[in-house]
Amino acid sequence: MLLRKPAASELSAEPILSAAENYSGEMHAIDTGVRVDAVEFARGRVALGRLLAKRGIGYGDRVVMAVANGPLFAAALCAVLARGASPLILHAKTPAAEMRRYAERYAARMVFGDGSSETEYRETGLEPYLVEAADWARLLCANVKIVDESAGNVSLVLPGVPLHPTSGTTGQPKVALRPGRPAIAEAAHYIETTGIQASDTILVAAPQSHAYCYGMGTMVPLLCGASIITMRGFEAGLVQSALRDTNVTVVPAVPAMLGSLMFGTRGDLFARVNTVFSAGAPLNEKTAKAFANKFGIAVRPLYGTTETGGIAISLPGSQAVAGICVGPAMKDVEVDVRDDGQGLAPGLGMTYVRSESMMTGYLDENGLDQSFVVDGWFKTGDIANQDTEGRIYLHGRQSEVINVAGMKVIPSEVENVLLRISGVIEAKVYSREHRTGSQSVQAAVVAHGVDDADVRAHCEKNLVYYKRPSMISFVEALPRNATGKIDMAALSNL
Repeated sequence: MLLRKPAASELSAEPILSAAENYSGEMHAIDTGVRVDAVEFARGRVALGRLLAKRGIGYGDRVVMAVANGPLFAAALCAVLARGASPLILHAKTPAAEMRRYAERYAARMVFGDGSSETEYRETGLEPYLVEAADWARLLCANVKIVDESAGNVSLVLPGVPLHPTSGTTGQPKVALRPGRPAIAEAAHYIETTGIQASDTILVAAPQSHAYCYGMGTMVPLLCGASIITMRGFEAGLVQSALRDTNVTVVPAVPAMLGSLMFGTRGDLFARVNTVFSAGAPLNEKTAKAFANKFGIAVRPLYGTTETGGIAISLPGSQAVAGICVGPAMKDVEVDVRDDGQGLAPGLGMTYVRSESMMTGYLDENGLDQSFVVDGWFKTGDIANQDTEGRIYLHGRQSEVINVAGMKVIPSEVENVLLRISGVIEAKVYSREHRTGSQSVQAAVVAHGVDDADVRAHCEKNLVYYKRPSMISFVEALPRNATGKIDMAALSNL
């Protein structure tokens, strides 16, 4: 549903391209040894743009992009935007067949990446060719024929707008439009709130294709001139090398990374680091405290969505309730927790956000849907409360609330009770749908020296009957996807 046609200035890529033009830092891929300074970065992205133009990519086209962390990610992104084309940004490990499905669904004329092989392209009916602008700037590309030129989202001309897949507030796949202005506004919010500057070096181990490190590991350095150390995928050994051998000062991480670094990493390796962020999933309070005790630095939980960009960051040195407190809203971001009549506990409500970093809307088969932003406010789907100082406490997703015979159970509340059991390392609570349509509380637990009876006895003492897990699965590790979020589909199969 197209509520209004956005002005050209709203969709312009110019803010991103201007930041790239003025970039003064260095990009170092620690896993491949590639080092690209600002001059070489400019040469590479301009050369890539020319080569893509020769292959027919121009104003209003769409391109599916699956590129790993590194200088090539930012160069390819800017090369597409400079042609007036819109990159649909996927994870680097996206199979060629899935890239093609995205291309066909969203009318992209080209797919490219640096993860799939020529054989994989051909097996899915694509004819690959190599575009090479430099030894560090190679893309395997293939053209895709648009089957239905009359489809609504084909006729919608997008002049260089980054497109980001997201599950939205409903859990259904969508694509969010994040043009240049909101992308750079988000970076400015991060910079103003955290003080990141050109002298900093950011370690980028989480995917740059994911909204979190697209902002923190791509847009922030482009805007302020900070250098980045990258790796194609998280490896604890590479992170340890980067901390030991380079001047890393900022580490945007996800909880699973922090947990991995607890084992085998010397306590002094974070001596030069001044800030560690955690986003993408709730930060376990035990992990936060253990990390601070070992490395002498308090992790700062960060809260955001693909649609809104970054929303809140906890204050320096605060970790009392790291698992649910994400601090106050960032500068120039407004948060309103409203009672939407969901029958939640007193003080809890739905989180609404208004910010200059807000998406323009969702791209779907019918065109541009802007109905999810009302009077500038976006309903995130996150249940929260705020204290008198404006700090935000998250209590899970509206879609995760479990309805047990009409009584609402918030998974995070049960998880926090489980995590107080000595020996429980991680816990995830979720619902189980029964044939009758009713729901029950399930729990997946990572623990040592704890059995089913221990967990049930603890829950009986600390939770009302309908909040107690009816089924408890003990697992070696919680299943996670490439971005570090818990894989709920895998959990449902336990």
